Amino acid sequence: MISYRLPFIEVSVKNILEFLDIEYIESNKFSCCPEPNGIKNSNEFIYNITAARNLSIAEQISLDILTPCNGCFETLKGIRSVIKSNHHLRDKINHYLEKIEYHCEGKSDIFHLVEFFHKYHREKIKQQIKYPLSGLKIAVHYGCHFLRPSNKIQMDDPMKPHIFDELIEDLGAKSIDYIQKMECCGGSLERAGNPDTALEMVHSKLENIKDVGADAIVVGCPQCFIQFDHLQRELKKLDYEFDIPVFYYSELLCIALGIDIKEFITKYHRTPVESIFRKIDMIYQRNREIEKYFDLEFLKECYFCGACNSDCPVAKYMPQTFNPKEIIGKILKGQLNKIVRDPSIWLCLDCYVCYELCPMRIGLVDVFTTLRNLAKELDITVKGFEKEFDAFKRMGTVAKFSRSARKRVGLNAKKPKIQDLKRLIIKIDGEH
Repeated sequence: MISYRLPFIEVSVKNILEFLDIEYIESNKFSCCPEPNGIKNSNEFIYNITAARNLSIAEQISLDILTPCNGCFETLKGIRSVIKSNHHLRDKINHYLEKIEYHCEGKSDIFHLVEFFHKYHREKIKQQIKYPLSGLKIAVHYGCHFLRPSNKIQMDDPMKPHIFDELIEDLGAKSIDYIQKMECCGGSLERAGNPDTALEMVHSKLENIKDVGADAIVVGCPQCFIQFDHLQRELKKLDYEFDIPVFYYSELLCIALGIDIKEFITKYHRTPVESIFRKIDMIYQRNREIEKYFDLEFLKECYFCGACNSDCPVAKYMPQTFNPKEIIGKILKGQLNKIVRDPSIWLCLDCYVCYELCPMRIGLVDVFTTLRNLAKELDITVKGFEKEFDAFKRMGTVAKFSRSARKRVGLNAKKPKIQDLKRLIIKIDGEH
């Protein structure tokens, strides 16, 4: 289905594999997996023997199989499980396979593209992201055959999975929950003679996805892609307008890594995708602005961690006024100009509790120092600190020198000679 109906997805997959230096080969001997609904329910043994032949091809060259398709994954993983556990069926399958010079023992493992990247390449991907998707809200659709039947797939929780969501959040986006997240897209209903019900199922899921404000949908199955991408056009004819862009995981990954496949996506997707590219460009420009002053990766890790937030002394006493995590979140949303004008940034006590609790041993003191320096450049400060700094520029000290106070306790009463420092301070302050 990908190779013949959605070849632009194949392009994105190959681009990712090459970008990450993952060696792979293609075999022109592979057939369809076959598709686990129509073929199995027409002749289960032909379904089994076809899948076993594909497994045998991989076994002959001692390689595992990587597939970007939920259907292929469920079929090949399922039949491999049966072959390894049911020796009577295995012998029967091999009896027929040997007639065309094949033999299958289920030695080659099967990996879904999403599973493969989650298991082996998460860190490598995170290290090479060029265009973080921070700020985007993504609705993940797992699809039925990616997780079920769990007794054969044995990968993630079949009803409360997490690995696809984690990969999306690795790109900087937010994977959002929505009602009916784990329900089927209805992909086979058209072949079963019920296209209206299939359309109704997609419509229901799209309504839920729209309600939570998703910027895009991401899938890992060609049938699911067709349901969400193609059927939005059909729904539009019935006056249901969603215009929620739909991406295959490998496409979204290409975008985040800076692999240029925009032309393919805009040309061959039926639901418009330009809104996502505009948002990603805006995010990129915003992040570049943040990186002028802060370590962006630290801010993101800090925001998701929040370990020190409840231990901040000021936040304990003034939770409605001072919330360090909320301030970091606003910086990440591109609200730096608003934050430097917020009087709450002056409430940080520089007590370093956050540093001591920080898993990265960084803390937020330097972040608030930078924010307050930026505010001061705009002549935005609070009266107490402004008076202190003005006095420091005049005197070179934060407290007024008192000869009498020192004499009373028998200490030297000579003023410090710091005229050069005062001149330098005034000069530097004038230049900044």
